[in-house]
Amino acid sequence: MKSTKYIILIISLFFGSTKINAQENPISEIKAAARYTTNGVELRFLPDRKKNLDLGLQGGFILERAEGNSETFIEIAKTTPFSEEEWLQALEQAETEDEKIQIEISQDFYISSQEKTGGEFDFSEGIADLKQQKADEDFQFMVSILTAIKNANAAKGLGLAYIDKTVETGKKYTYRVKLVENSAVYEIKSIPVSVETTLNNNQYKNKVYIKTGDTQLGFVWEDHPDLSGVDVEREINGVYKKLNDAPIYTVRGKTYEGVKRNGFSEDSLVNYQKYTYRFYAQTIFGERVKFAEVTGMPRDLTPPQKPFLKQPKHAKPDEVHIEWEMNNPIEPDFKGFAISRSDKSDGYFSLINDKLLPSSARKFIDKSFIEGQSNYYLVQALDTANNVSSSFPISVTLIDSVPPVKPIFIDGKIDSLGVVTVNIQKNKETDLMGYRLYRSNSPEHEFSVIKEGFLSLDSLQNEVQTVFLDTVTLKSLTPYIYYRTEALDFNHNTSEFSEILKVKRPDIIPPTTPVFKKVKVGEDYVNLEFALSKSRDVKQQILFRKLNLKDEWEQLAQLQNDQKIYVDKKVEKGTRYYYSLQAIDDSDNKSDFAVPVMGKPYDTGVRPPVEDLKVTQDKNEITLSWKYKFHNNETLYVIYKQNKDGNLVQYKNTRELIFKERLTSKSPAYAIKVVTTDGGKSKVSETVSIN
Repeated sequence: MKSTKYIILIISLFFGSTKINAQENPISEIKAAARYTTNGVELRFLPDRKKNLDLGLQGGFILERAEGNSETFIEIAKTTPFSEEEWLQALEQAETEDEKIQIEISQDFYISSQEKTGGEFDFSEGIADLKQQKADEDFQFMVSILTAIKNANAAKGLGLAYIDKTVETGKKYTYRVKLVENSAVYEIKSIPVSVETTLNNNQYKNKVYIKTGDTQLGFVWEDHPDLSGVDVEREINGVYKKLNDAPIYTVRGKTYEGVKRNGFSEDSLVNYQKYTYRFYAQTIFGERVKFAEVTGMPRDLTPPQKPFLKQPKHAKPDEVHIEWEMNNPIEPDFKGFAISRSDKSDGYFSLINDKLLPSSARKFIDKSFIEGQSNYYLVQALDTANNVSSSFPISVTLIDSVPPVKPIFIDGKIDSLGVVTVNIQKNKETDLMGYRLYRSNSPEHEFSVIKEGFLSLDSLQNEVQTVFLDTVTLKSLTPYIYYRTEALDFNHNTSEFSEILKVKRPDIIPPTTPVFKKVKVGEDYVNLEFALSKSRDVKQQILFRKLNLKDEWEQLAQLQNDQKIYVDKKVEKGTRYYYSLQAIDDSDNKSDFAVPVMGKPYDTGVRPPVEDLKVTQDKNEITLSWKYKFHNNETLYVIYKQNKDGNLVQYKNTRELIFKERLTSKSPAYAIKVVTTDGGKSKVSETVSIN
């Protein structure tokens, strides 16, 4: 079993699956491992195929080296297996019987590799003989590798080891190994390995974690990349003895990429006694190294039996009596009882006894409980190792005759589907259990219970329900629904009824449509007479206006519910205005628009006269000037002038607000008349003259 596990390790360390080159020969690899010691750089190398190892044993191996980051390799040595004399010398120098056996195994493998294997096969009997020969060769191959790994002289005897003593400290070197002879079957690839020539005394140190148990200790470590085959030793009477029969290996599937961990555990130990352990493993260079030494101590982790807590009782106004039971017999290491209290079953429990109660105690009186809130009790049993077991938490029902205060509603609403949401302002009592909700169709009728929202003493829920949902019909002759509520504490003390909450049912019927009665127009106004909606729940009556029946209505005014007339003075002469009305109730239902009416302010043709008419003379030139507030491009000013008979006659016209001419008569008089393109005219202004 031990050899098989080692073979698995060697395969994972040195060998990969043979890669097939689709164009030529399959690929085989020669991998190497290297480390730096005071002797130089030690190398171990192995082909991944027996045929290629046989070629190396026959012709030898070539070692090449590159310095730093250079990719230029230079041959530094060739290795070949021992001669017969060197094998004998190695056997004579072996210090132990195991070392001697390992060297003999390597020598036998070398000798067998020189012999031709094969023979005649009877294919009519199948290929069993051929398969057996292949299996025998593979087994010899694996055993030789195993031996070379465990014994440095065995590796050197097969030509699979070399020490480069020509290196300098503090440098980087890269090595690769080739076969002297070429393979006719495989394309050989040399896999390079790099090493820094700096000593690392902690190269094989590896952390071991201890898990303490009851009469047992467990150990866990992550696999070290340079170590395999872990042995565990424990100090017994001053001497370390191996605890595992076979080395401990970590075996994972090819696709596993996670952290590789392994462990070891030992039981039947004595609690509170210290134990020291050493952990050893094998390196690829044939050394057994200690990678960790730890000390652990198992301890008692078994808690005492759980107490059975009875229902606590509020026996006196200032006393809560607590009792519990225990099965017999009590554990010999039992230490005592601790009593704890909390305001929640899953809350923080505080100790209420000053010192541990003796193992014989089965009662306790609490005089420090909190009135007006929940009091949960817990009994805990402790042993001399401070292991704890706890009873289930149980609350006490306190004697209480004071009811909660009268509750208050916040609001209530009904949506379009008839779902009522009632909001209650939460009472401040710490022992509040919840609310009971009542409903009626009239404040004078009897109220019936429809909902209850109470907490349980042992409930994990700690929020009192303050929002209740109800469902009512919207098709009812009563426009309102009425609610009352009462609060209860955990002693079922009941508060007064709340004030009645009046909740309006949604109104889905629109108000009646307003109607126009009469329209009067003037030169600068439109007078509207109408009858507004008579629905009782109307909150708005709105007057709309627009200039074109195809346009959207624009709000003109919000009317009073008793208003009957509206005069629109924001109008222009000759413009058509269309009007409509709409009513909106307190549920925002809207009536249809009233049948539209039209009003068009008329034009009398009378235009206002000019203002501030003046005449001035400058030498022989007369200048008339005036003002007109409706002046535009369509305004024409007709100038009248006094003739020799003293009569005003039409003289000239202009579109400007000024007129000039040469003085032709003595003290002429002037007047102005306004004429517009739409036929409008003003009266003739007052006359003006030069003094």
